[in-house]
Amino acid sequence: MRVLVVRLSAMGDVVQGLAMLRALRAALPADEIAWVVQRPFASLLEDLGLAAVFAHDRRAGPLGYLRTARALRAWRPDVALDLQGNWKSAGLAWASGARRRLGSPHTQRREARSAWLATEAVSADSPHPDDVATALARVLVPGLAVSHAPVLCARDDECAREAAALRALGIAPDRPFRVLVLADPRDPRALPEDELTAAARSSRDPVLALAGPDDAAGLAPAAVHVVRHARGELRRLIALGTLGRRAGATALGPDKGAAHVLAACGLSTTIVHRTTDPARTGSRHAHELRVAQSSSAAISRSSMRP
Repeated sequence: MRVLVVRLSAMGDVVQGLAMLRALRAALPADEIAWVVQRPFASLLEDLGLAAVFAHDRRAGPLGYLRTARALRAWRPDVALDLQGNWKSAGLAWASGARRRLGSPHTQRREARSAWLATEAVSADSPHPDDVATALARVLVPGLAVSHAPVLCARDDECAREAAALRALGIAPDRPFRVLVLADPRDPRALPEDELTAAARSSRDPVLALAGPDDAAGLAPAAVHVVRHARGELRRLIALGTLGRRAGATALGPDKGAAHVLAACGLSTTIVHRTTDPARTGSRHAHELRVAQSSSAAISRSSMRP
């Protein structure tokens, strides 16, 4: 059997489906599993035992959509799991030629009418991406057990390069350090500057601020080194998370993709939800989920799982 997983974006939501992928691969060792994802996130899926990764070029418009559809149809999947539940993902599942196309019912989709393209509607316990992915996979493997142990790990050469970058900043990669995840200040999910400064001052370990290609390094607390990952450098992010897990590092960040990746590497990560609902988007790999400006300051990982 050939199984196609359709989850195009966003980065954090792609990560939320990886626990299901690991469980499904273990349960179906003789079958082939592929994933179609937007090109910027394709490197997240390296070294995960997939038969194929189809990198969809969203910026190429209709021609890019047609190229991806042709590639999927040529792979000839038997089953498509639409983890995303919108017109683009449902359309690619349909265009793949898979006879069985599993997806959420219209009541659990943002684009309800896209459910028309599925052959089977599968209800999840909640709209959380992890629950949706697990519910779909359990149609193929009833009772599938999904673990939220670390699912991402960098290769040795990737870790060596990132370790050298940390040493250049004066941070020992084999000893505990603290990562503060920055974001564009216009993003309501971003941690405010005063919170980042307080976290840096209270840390007993060396602190570095992590910025993505669109994030504002100016938010970093004074005297804190900034590591900026350029577009397409997700493997560096995984390497940082892998090194951090091994060194006993910690991280603090907003409910955004970078923090989800670090948590999925096993780095002890606290994710702060300022405008998002942890019951809908919270990382189940995170050490702790916090709701900003709430009397119930912390939500444990176990309370986020069914």
